[in-house]
Amino acid sequence: MQKVPILLQRTAIRTRLIFACLTVSILVSAIYVIVSYRLAADVGIQNELARMTRVVAFLNTEIQTNEDVLFNGNYTFDPQSRLADPALSTLFHVSSSQGQWTQAHLIDSRSSRNILKNIAMLSEKSASIVSLNNRNYLWVNVKSDQYNIYYFKETTLIDATLQLVAKRLIITSVIVFWITGWLALTLSSIIAKRADEINASLAKLATNDPLTGLANRLYITETLHEIKTNEHKRITLSQACLFVIDLDKFKEINDSFGHKTGDDLLVELSNRMAAVVTLPNELIRIGGDEFIVWAPHCNIQQGETLAQSLVQVCDTTVPLNGLEINTGASVGFAHYPSHTNNPETLISCADTAMYKAKKQRSGWAIYDNQNVLVNERDVMLRADLNDAMLNNELILHFQPKVDMRNCNIVGVEGLCRWQHPRLGLLTPFAFINLIEHSGKVQDFGRYIIKKAIEHASSWRNEGHGIPIAINLSPYNLLDPSLLAFIQQELKQYQLPANFLQIELTENETCLNIKYIESALTKIRQLGIAIAIDDFGTGMSSLAYLNNLKANTIKIDKTFITDIETNKGHRAIVSSTVTLAESFECDVVVEGVETKSQADLLLSLGCFIAQGYFYAKPMPEHDMKRILKSGMKLDTSVNAASIFETY
Repeated sequence: MQKVPILLQRTAIRTRLIFACLTVSILVSAIYVIVSYRLAADVGIQNELARMTRVVAFLNTEIQTNEDVLFNGNYTFDPQSRLADPALSTLFHVSSSQGQWTQAHLIDSRSSRNILKNIAMLSEKSASIVSLNNRNYLWVNVKSDQYNIYYFKETTLIDATLQLVAKRLIITSVIVFWITGWLALTLSSIIAKRADEINASLAKLATNDPLTGLANRLYITETLHEIKTNEHKRITLSQACLFVIDLDKFKEINDSFGHKTGDDLLVELSNRMAAVVTLPNELIRIGGDEFIVWAPHCNIQQGETLAQSLVQVCDTTVPLNGLEINTGASVGFAHYPSHTNNPETLISCADTAMYKAKKQRSGWAIYDNQNVLVNERDVMLRADLNDAMLNNELILHFQPKVDMRNCNIVGVEGLCRWQHPRLGLLTPFAFINLIEHSGKVQDFGRYIIKKAIEHASSWRNEGHGIPIAINLSPYNLLDPSLLAFIQQELKQYQLPANFLQIELTENETCLNIKYIESALTKIRQLGIAIAIDDFGTGMSSLAYLNNLKANTIKIDKTFITDIETNKGHRAIVSSTVTLAESFECDVVVEGVETKSQADLLLSLGCFIAQGYFYAKPMPEHDMKRILKSGMKLDTSVNAASIFETY
């Protein structure tokens, strides 16, 4: 059963949320206490000031009644017995044009003098409380036409009241804090739980492939990064293997039968691979038709066994929508730490091994440390591909097609070369696979078509009217705008369509024949000849030859190399000639290297040939030199010996 991958969760959100909620609870409680205390203090002061104002009003009435004895020192006012607590310290001060009168109660003479000194500094904008000798006094001032009366009263009663209020507020605040804290903790717990659920869902979405349910690239990246991070700890991984699996010709199936069929194929193959990938090993889909198997504690011998199992399980027929599909797979794997001691580079090493397996068609391959330079070159070339077409570094070399009866050149095949600015001239074997896996197949096909049309038009204008044949991938025929592109280029260079020929590789064409037949028909209607390249190497030649309606069959050089000694190959060539006559096709033989081969092929009815006996692929200037010599090759001193440029 596949292990469910989960990213490491960051749990600090719960602690932060609880801390934030508790902080809010404390702030709420503190604000409640402060506001309540200030409100109680303000209310107490305002009530006391109102009472003092009434006392002053009563004193004003008394003064008017006893005005005669007020300023001679014989008058005594006793408001405490009527309106106030006699235990409080008070001071009255009356001033008028006739004089001043002061009366203090429970205030010593020194404090009285200090109060009287500060009277001049008091105004309506002054605070209602003044502090003198570490004591606080409330004061009011009432002015009439004749008198200016000040009344000072110690705040002992208000202070006692506020102390009582403060005690009650502290108790209340504790209750408020407990309630708000409980609510905050409950709310934070609910939010944190919901956040954990959302994080878990997001982690699953981030680390799982939605189509197959397997772990994805992010998961394996996190896993390898975690191993590297823990290398300095005791928790270390002694060894492991990482496998990269790429399905063969999946894009072809996807384009031919539709994305739904492609998705169904991926699901079915992932289920089959998961059956042979047992815990602690994990199957991971990193995108498209690429998978990874992470096998901790797996040695190289066990890795080889698992690689073979993966190839076998992918090489079985899958029934989908009434079709029997067999795609196969290429598997490459690398071992940690013998191939690399950096876990994060394991994918690159395994990917390199996978490309090696795909190139050699060996099913699986193990990373080879001896090929590091080759691997680095492939990485560099893959990066340089983006600029190769922009800078016209991809060029055509030409190999003549010769009529063996008279050595006349009847056509040429344009073969792509890469004039790399640092590595020099590269053959297709160095970069064609890179192009096919770079997503630039259609761009590359259009580039080659344009180059061939340019050369053919230039040669025609110079009086050398021979057709140029180019190899085209079946993927290009799935391009809906390819026909319009060819028509536009032919029109731009004013080139008749019969000066361009297209060669398709048989074993790639057969799978897609029903889906590219329409494109081939339209191209053929333009006047462009169609040839089946490498004929005889595929498995469905006879079944699909009629559908292709090809103009030419090119017999693969595999049958020509030993045709003089291999009776079977000689019989295949003879049968192909007969077959071509039945379908009214021309025959071109590839790989002719000796005169005896040419003579034997002529006796079998083959007339058109390519090969080193006549000429190797050559640059355009060498090809033009031959064309200018009379469109004929002198096989006694053939072009293969003249132009050693391949």
